Amino acid sequence: MTAASGFVASNGWMVACKPDFRDWALANLQWRLYPPGGGISHAGDTEGALYCIGAGQVSFVAGVGVANIGASYFGLPGIWWGHAPLLGGKRQGTILAVTETICGALPNGLLRARLNSNPEDWRAITLGVAELFTASAGAHADLLIPKSEPRVAATILRLAGYRHRLFPTEPPASIACTQDVLAGAAALSRNTVGKLLREFERAGLLDARYGRITILDAPRLMMLVQKD
Repeated sequence: MTAASGFVASNGWMVACKPDFRDWALANLQWRLYPPGGGISHAGDTEGALYCIGAGQVSFVAGVGVANIGASYFGLPGIWWGHAPLLGGKRQGTILAVTETICGALPNGLLRARLNSNPEDWRAITLGVAELFTASAGAHADLLIPKSEPRVAATILRLAGYRHRLFPTEPPASIACTQDVLAGAAALSRNTVGKLLREFERAGLLDARYGRITILDAPRLMMLVQKD
């Protein structure tokens, strides 16, 4: 838990917050360990907390539109979500633990009291919302890439934490991601994705074995996204 708190304090949205708000938020985070498949927050909920990942990995599945869409992106250490209830809305997605995950929760009751007494801290909340918008808009943009090779490359980079991040965090060494999950996130067939993964492996760009993807050469993978 100490290592998770330290990572969250020095990566992502927390770094962009004022020191007094950051110190208060970190002091009031409630940490919990979730097993693989455990539900953390759910689409349609109106209460709960502002959540973050200290270690592990979660999947974000949009709660709007059809029910059988794939994961839009992964929540990796340093990511925060759950701002909608603070703004009078409902949670827009369901978040499930992919691996054993250490998750921090900042209860909405405490956060609302803090914002009432320190209205200037709403700036931090707007920055958090802006990061979620960046991730969501980026996922949408990736799906509009017409060619399969750059679309899969962009999807891998997005899921692994290299792409569409307003406040950068240190990407993990690898992510848990099967070919089926990657195919769903890229809106392509499993056969197409499997063929491209093998090509990327032969080129030394990544290692995709045992249900995990390890990026070996992020700069070259990024160049593929720009390929005509």
